[in-house]
Amino acid sequence: MGRNPIRVLLVEDEETDYLLTRRKLSDIEKQSYDLEWADSWGAGIEAVRRCAHDVCLLDYRIGGGDGLELLKESRHIGCKAPVILLTGIGDHRLDVEAMELGAADFLVKDRITPELLERSIRYSMAQAETLDEVQRQRDELRASELRFRSVVQTAADGIILADDAGNIVGWNRGAEIIFGYSEDEILGARLDRLMPGSYREAHLAGFERFRVTGRSHIVGKTMEFEGLRKDGNVFPLELSLALWRSGTRTMFTGIVRDISERKKTEELSRAKEAAEEANLAKSSFVARMSHELRTPLHAIIGFTNLMLQNAAGYLSLQDQDFLQRILLNAKDQLRLINGVLDLSKVEAGRMDLQVDEIAVEALISDVVKQFDGEQRNPKVELIMRLPKASAPLRTDAARLKQILVNLIDNALKFTPQGAVIVEMTVSPLDHRPLRIDVTDTGIGIPRERIGDIFEPFHQLEDSQRLLQGSGLGLSICRSLCELMRYRLEVHSDPGSGSTFSIIFEAGVQELPLTA
Repeated sequence: MGRNPIRVLLVEDEETDYLLTRRKLSDIEKQSYDLEWADSWGAGIEAVRRCAHDVCLLDYRIGGGDGLELLKESRHIGCKAPVILLTGIGDHRLDVEAMELGAADFLVKDRITPELLERSIRYSMAQAETLDEVQRQRDELRASELRFRSVVQTAADGIILADDAGNIVGWNRGAEIIFGYSEDEILGARLDRLMPGSYREAHLAGFERFRVTGRSHIVGKTMEFEGLRKDGNVFPLELSLALWRSGTRTMFTGIVRDISERKKTEELSRAKEAAEEANLAKSSFVARMSHELRTPLHAIIGFTNLMLQNAAGYLSLQDQDFLQRILLNAKDQLRLINGVLDLSKVEAGRMDLQVDEIAVEALISDVVKQFDGEQRNPKVELIMRLPKASAPLRTDAARLKQILVNLIDNALKFTPQGAVIVEMTVSPLDHRPLRIDVTDTGIGIPRERIGDIFEPFHQLEDSQRLLQGSGLGLSICRSLCELMRYRLEVHSDPGSGSTFSIIFEAGVQELPLTA
């Protein structure tokens, strides 16, 4: 006997037929059956709706209705138990109709034997299991297709499917955005619609080669081409091409990425690298030439100083005046060359730093005393404001002094009258130097010109005259501050003056020894 009884529902209004069916089921060997009898159409409906059976035997003719109606109800409510329709006479039309409605089998009552009934039940249940598995696989396939389509449609890249004739059969939202064609517009069109004319001949030749030899130069690779948008614009794209088989047909999947922005970035990067190389070459050239120019200038200055000593007394006052002019101009040229040399060293990465701990307030005092000893505008007062105590600062004293000299000289130059104040601020916690401010009461800088003043050889013109100088001072100051990891900031109010600030970055413990 079978381990588990098969649950059978018999909908039959004739008790004699019920008894015959029960006897035939009991005569079946190796399998037991649990038979439930519904003796009316209404009882049958209730039993079918419970979906508690493994197989249903429905009488075609039953009081209050017929088996086909019960069959329809069974399918309508989703009952998965197979249905075997029973009838008193053979009727091909009825047989076909029952099968179309979902019946698993059609049996004539007076021809039923235990063997036939057992086989019909067994085959019907097996068929139901097979159909259920097929439906499950269909549902899974449908869900998988929906997931795949969702991924495809939401992908930023264009995904294009094509058949072996080169016709487009699949098109996602990404492709629509890239090329400008909607799915309805492009499906069925040939792939070469998406290509500039220069690519089409090679495309057709490649398809023909693949058809004849089965070989392709681009399948399985990622390559760069040009695409043609709906509006006629040509753009760079990246294509990854794969092939797959569907029955006897070969299909192609292309993943397309618009690389216009990437190409622009690459072009900008190449242009930047070229500019940096050119700038480096320029700086190296200027550095070499500056060294070559300084040699004769040092000779001119040295010999002029010797002549000005007038040891033999041969020079007239006019001669001495001419020599003083030569000396002054030679020194101006030397300062200009030294400025160019310093700037080019920083730009070329050849500026070395000599880092040590220094007393910043002492360095500021030395710089201010240097200006006090020079002839300058008596209407401008040079003032120092230093803290009572400050901690040492690790820096390059010579370069920091060079920055201060340029800033103070610049402030004095642009201040017709008033004051130039040099002030140092320290941390209230550990007296660590935080900043040095050089503030003047001069002409100020228009807001729109602040960005220009740090450009090499750039000068601001006041209302009276073109100020003298090389225009390199502030550019050198900024480059040296960047080299030593300081910030150089400027705040200015036209007509009221400017403040240039050297800010020692917090947390910078070590300076680079070289640029």
